[in-house]
Amino acid sequence: MQVSIVLPCYNAERHLSRCLASLFAQTHRPLELIAVDDGSSDRTAAQLEEAARSAPYPMRVIRQANAGACAARNRGLEAASGAYIQFMDADDEIAPDKIQRHLELALANTACDLVVGSARIMKPSGELEGLDILKPGSPDPWIDLAEHRMGGTPNNFWKREAVLRAGAWDEAMRSSQEYDLMLRMLASGARVCRDPEPRTTVHLQAGGSVSTSDPAAKWRRYIALRLRIIEHLKANSPDVDLAPFHQVLFDSIRTLYPFSPEEAVDLYRAHLPRAFSPTASSATGKGYLLLHSCLGFSMANRVRGWLSGLR
Repeated sequence: MQVSIVLPCYNAERHLSRCLASLFAQTHRPLELIAVDDGSSDRTAAQLEEAARSAPYPMRVIRQANAGACAARNRGLEAASGAYIQFMDADDEIAPDKIQRHLELALANTACDLVVGSARIMKPSGELEGLDILKPGSPDPWIDLAEHRMGGTPNNFWKREAVLRAGAWDEAMRSSQEYDLMLRMLASGARVCRDPEPRTTVHLQAGGSVSTSDPAAKWRRYIALRLRIIEHLKANSPDVDLAPFHQVLFDSIRTLYPFSPEEAVDLYRAHLPRAFSPTASSATGKGYLLLHSCLGFSMANRVRGWLSGLR
């Protein structure tokens, strides 16, 4: 078995048929599907059992008490026999050639442990929100990771051995779990290749996610991730230019400031070099840079907040 699909499900009855249809339409064979019902209280488990009876390839349904998506992924990973894993989210879907094309990419690049894929992002209304298109051949996966340009759980295609070598999924994490796993994979020597063609469709849900419901917590997680990246590079790649990573860290801390000013100031002082000078970026414009150069981080943010309040 070259490829296993691992599908964690929790109260997914509204979207599950769409997801399963995309999995059953895959052109690659042989396949197996390991579906893990994570303690659902709706008809998810029954739908999975019904689907298993008519699936076009072997499908196994595992049921467990609710433990979260990462625990369900790890349970499916343990049961999977494939050398490569397509992790799915039950509300998303993939193009019929997704697994076939990503397996071809992985096998053509013998050192590739992770195919980073592109995606279409759909609004809850069904309208297209945007495209997450990744350029092929990025020279530095570490800066891609820091800038959150490394795809997502269903977008990507994972070599089982590399996932296990990195310690698999952290079951304590509530969001950004794939970025935590990819950091550990890169740190353990995983190699990356990329697919610019969007073969995954991610459906945003009306209720939002953990990240959107608590933006301050989201930015704390981003900051923690970026600090881990910088510390790893300091320890293991002392010749790497850290300026781009400090810029990404700065943008994250500045975005946290409106939610937690004192915390942001403390993070800025603790983790950015004294000689650091921010540059213009997608998060930081020239007007703010002028304030920062004249007033420093804390006062620049205060003035920026005051000016925003006047609009």
